[in-house]
Amino acid sequence: MKVVIFGATGQTGRLLIERAGANGHVVAAFVRDPTRVNIPDRSVRVVEGDVLDSAAVDRAVAGQEGVLVALGTATRGSPQVLPQGIRHILDAMEKHGMRRIIVLSAAGALHEPAGSIVGSLGLMMARAFLPGVYREHRAMLEELRTRNLDWIAVRPVILTNRAWTGRYRVVTDGIPRGGYRISRADVADFMIRQLTSDEFLRKMPAIAN
Repeated sequence: MKVVIFGATGQTGRLLIERAGANGHVVAAFVRDPTRVNIPDRSVRVVEGDVLDSAAVDRAVAGQEGVLVALGTATRGSPQVLPQGIRHILDAMEKHGMRRIIVLSAAGALHEPAGSIVGSLGLMMARAFLPGVYREHRAMLEELRTRNLDWIAVRPVILTNRAWTGRYRVVTDGIPRGGYRISRADVADFMIRQLTSDEFLRKMPAIAN
């Protein structure tokens, strides 16, 4: 499958590039600054642009078959990257007749229950210290819900840089009980699998180790 990855220079985005290539997908990496990309696989095409530029996004989406989104949130005082960026991506997909998009979000963005007292307290603290981050994620997910596309939004718990395990728990309601962390490598693995699976179509699965 021909896929474009938005947020390709982030820690999870780089793992998505590796995992997508390893699974035989043809990858285009959408980046603001090509100098931040170190991709040993020369088959990966680097596309320069800003996700807040609808024309650049449109050019990147044209001719693709799938979209992976691992964007970061805005810095203070900047435009909201997630809701504006996802709107541009979804508009381009509809224009070019694309269907499949896998989006990285965050557990707790929908005020969903954590399934344990410790988890609930952790989410309350995270929302209190990072209200803008959760607002952006929530706005992005709400925009996603309005579109008649084959979307899947992945909601991981706290991300770590541990190695890939291939073992993780997934729920569509709430958050896996007692699940507080998951490696970015496992999240990337799960997201790539959703390119060719309909199990979580138009759902927002939460994932934890």
